[in-house]
Amino acid sequence: MVSMSSGSSFLRLISQGTVFGLPPQEDDVIIAVMGATGSGKSSFINATCGSNLKIGKTLVSETKDVAPVTFTYRGRRVVLIDTPGFDDTHISDTEILRNIATYLDAAYKNRKLLHGLLYLQKITDNRITGMSWRNMKLFHKLCGNNAMKNVILCSTMWDIIDPNTAKEREEDLLANFWNKMTAQGARSARHYGTPDSALNIIDKLLDLPPISLDIQVSMAQGKTLLETEAGKWVNKELLELQKKHEKEMEDLKKELQEAFETKDAEAQAELWAELERLRAEMLRRQREQERLAASLTEEIRALREALDKAQSEARWCVIA
Repeated sequence: MVSMSSGSSFLRLISQGTVFGLPPQEDDVIIAVMGATGSGKSSFINATCGSNLKIGKTLVSETKDVAPVTFTYRGRRVVLIDTPGFDDTHISDTEILRNIATYLDAAYKNRKLLHGLLYLQKITDNRITGMSWRNMKLFHKLCGNNAMKNVILCSTMWDIIDPNTAKEREEDLLANFWNKMTAQGARSARHYGTPDSALNIIDKLLDLPPISLDIQVSMAQGKTLLETEAGKWVNKELLELQKKHEKEMEDLKKELQEAFETKDAEAQAELWAELERLRAEMLRRQREQERLAASLTEEIRALREALDKAQSEARWCVIA
């Protein structure tokens, strides 16, 4: 069976201990699908169960919410959770982390734990960028070492690249980027873009016992998002950006003073505009830090209050 709805509707339903309004089943298999924008998350889910999640053709992210697809496979209900990447085009990392954390916290409180997590990485990338490495690091922080045995590090797009080139890049990933996670029990897999390939990967997680993620345990202990390891990582980057912006602000002020002294009107106008842009950016970063420290209680309550308004479409697809 395939059931689909908006991510916000799903959060409302899971916060009440249900999946799309269906009674929870003891053998539900819930798997999070994570990775950077363009890594093939929606394509993987579509290949798995024939759904029609929108696939991005550019660097603009198409997944903005935690969005589920539910289907029946080998007699068990499987819920794949499509998540936005932490390099989303329009949403800050803080808001993405709050979105994911809201779902994870609600699910944890209702004993709907993840059976596994898939982290997707394009094998077609000829090098790992700073953003890609950052996504991997934040994923590890969110999960924690104890959850690594339920993680599959999946390289995608093997069907559109020379096999020898792909193997070299896979070796690089395993040796230099995934090594800390595999040392804690994470496994690797290849996705060739076909349904069989995707389902073979799902098979690796199907019979694993459910696990608690580090961020779930931390929030259950009463910690704010800022106090979790993932939150600390995001905040550290925000602090580093603030320091960088402060230095840029001082430099701009000096340049502006020189422009006043030389009566360079054109330079003054350009520098004022840059100062205003920088002030706005610094204010945005400050608000992100405040959001990290803020409680998730409001979001959870809002999800529950909106339960009556939740609507979902349902299409069923049984896979033998």
